[in-house]
Amino acid sequence: MSANDNLLTVSVIGKPKGNVPLELFKAIRERGGEVEDCRIAQIGDRLTANLLVSGNWSTLGRLETALPGIAEKLELQVRFERCELRPVNPEFRPYAAEVIAPQDPNLLVNILEFFQHQDVEVVEISTQKYQSTYTGADMANVQMVLHVPVNQHPQALRESFMDLCDDLNADGMLDPIKT
Repeated sequence: MSANDNLLTVSVIGKPKGNVPLELFKAIRERGGEVEDCRIAQIGDRLTANLLVSGNWSTLGRLETALPGIAEKLELQVRFERCELRPVNPEFRPYAAEVIAPQDPNLLVNILEFFQHQDVEVVEISTQKYQSTYTGADMANVQMVLHVPVNQHPQALRESFMDLCDDLNADGMLDPIKT
């Protein structure tokens, strides 16, 4: 990405027909844009995609004009908006958290409240419910990317997190992300 580039965030949802990711990437490249960041996943019977596209003002204008037609052709719903780069904040350290627990409708709320009370920012969440192949138990897996304040003692946070996991009858992991 060059200093003159602008950014456009694009979110789409629709039925997974054909090769939607390829068609989106081709449409972006044909107009001179470049995908800087992307998350594509099938949620239920829908394909969801969130993309961050860079390009000069004209490139993004062409893409904004073309997106409704591309969405109609691919039978997608689309939303797009100009944005800025994610702010860099050296006051935080990146951490990964994972919790594996019996399914409980309050699991995610309990975890998020814990991190809120610790002044930890949750920046990404991925969850899956599943049935254990070994026991048939209904289980949940929660994975998160966190921003932990640099002034927070890592061992104290980890111990508090492990106490939460014990209270939730869960297994957990909290480790720094090495980038």
